[in-house]
Amino acid sequence: MGDVLRSVYVRRPLDEVCAVITDPAIAFSIIGDFGRFAKIAEMPDGAQEWDLFLPVGTVHIGGRVLVPPRRPDELTWTSIRGTHNHARVWATAEGAGTQLNMSIGVTFVGMISGWLAGLLAKDILARHVQASLEQLRHHIEYAALLD
Repeated sequence: MGDVLRSVYVRRPLDEVCAVITDPAIAFSIIGDFGRFAKIAEMPDGAQEWDLFLPVGTVHIGGRVLVPPRRPDELTWTSIRGTHNHARVWATAEGAGTQLNMSIGVTFVGMISGWLAGLLAKDILARHVQASLEQLRHHIEYAALLD
């Protein structure tokens, strides 16, 4: 299917953005497009296993994913069971704010049927990625106003 990449500008400094996006418990809870998610286990090195399912049309894709130990400016995961997928959410300083990026790739099995499923899912997944970034942006920019 190929990766879907989207970006959004956040009017907050890099450290404020990274405090939200690098913690999967915080980031996943903000992103409403992740229909179902649950932390399964935490390893001694800080890596975590999550069950993560994304709604794509009427189908939930995903399964068990491995989130490596926390990094200062990104959150990544790779599937270890279920639909083959990988994702990366990262931030870079840009001017007075931050550029927030998200990339997700999903692979469907099957020759023609897998190709067709990927073709149909790519646009839906792209809309979910953009909506997820907007949800993160809104939370980061306006959460301080709610305190």
